[in-house]
Amino acid sequence: MIFIQEYFQHLSNFGKAAIILNILFFVLSGVIFKYIVKPTDDDDKNTKRIFWLRFLNFLLLMIYVVDSLLNGTSNDNEWLLKVSQTGLVFLISYLFIQFSHAWALQHYGKDKTVDGEEISSSTYKSEMMHILIIAITIIAAILLLVNIWNVTNWLQATGVLGGLLVILFATKDAWAVDSAHGLILLYNNDLEPGVVCRIPEYNILAILRKVSLTQTTFRDLVQKHKIVIPNSKLRNTKIEVLNRSGSTGWNDYIEYKIGYSTDAKTVCDYFEKVWEIACEKNSALTIEKKPKIALIEAGDHAILWRFHYQLENIYQLKAAKYAINRIAFDLQDEFGLSLATPITHQAIGETLVELDNSRAEPDTLDL
Repeated sequence: MIFIQEYFQHLSNFGKAAIILNILFFVLSGVIFKYIVKPTDDDDKNTKRIFWLRFLNFLLLMIYVVDSLLNGTSNDNEWLLKVSQTGLVFLISYLFIQFSHAWALQHYGKDKTVDGEEISSSTYKSEMMHILIIAITIIAAILLLVNIWNVTNWLQATGVLGGLLVILFATKDAWAVDSAHGLILLYNNDLEPGVVCRIPEYNILAILRKVSLTQTTFRDLVQKHKIVIPNSKLRNTKIEVLNRSGSTGWNDYIEYKIGYSTDAKTVCDYFEKVWEIACEKNSALTIEKKPKIALIEAGDHAILWRFHYQLENIYQLKAAKYAINRIAFDLQDEFGLSLATPITHQAIGETLVELDNSRAEPDTLDL
């Protein structure tokens, strides 16, 4: 404790302020990213943000500790001052970017209710504002670092600026393409958090959670796991948007094949009973909104019936369909019908002949 007091007394006002700020940020980093800076819906990302803030704080504190061990309690070390100021520039820049992102989301983003959960979603304006703030912050940080290390002649050397441009150009495939596609997706405003999307190419039926500059995040409608797709791939594939953001209603249907031996009235009574029980089993179905029964096709072996119904909560799309299918299966015997495609063969002598003779060659029939 005596060593700490002596060391602290010999520090400059800048050094004392730097250490105090670092300790405060290190201790309060969890509070900053949970209450001050609005957290994202990604727990891993919040954990990483807290980690990087504490990591920067820890490095700055270690600079003072190492210097004190090597040089005693002297505060005349110019190198320490420059390194400390550099660390503070990085720390303040990082915090400013995080706070500005939260500000942009608050003023230009949208609050969405996705499957009963409140989330803040980015918009074209919020992401453009965030990009502008990041660019200004980076430029300001570079100017501060140049002045801290007294290397103003770098600004006159085209080699350094040219090297930075080469690095940006070499890495453009990693960020530029997806970022451009991300801005286009946000600008078109077709994909918003809360919409249910079907992507046939990737066999995806999921709820859209977030569109960022580089990638889009979905949550599988059935298994609830996270699905991440780069924006460049997402814009080059077919996307079926099943609903608009904020709208949970959806019209769906299920098709059943029932044999010719069952008359239409029995089929309609059967489906009415299925609907009645399904509404009791699943909250997304409403008994007042009667389903529509349609004969779609009179096939060779069975009639294709379509059971068309309205769903109140599209997030229950799969659960409702599973419930209807289960009830339809259980009620078969009660109405004397079968959902299995019937065997349309009859015995002629000792040979089984298919009723659909148009598909059989004449010389194969032993009549």
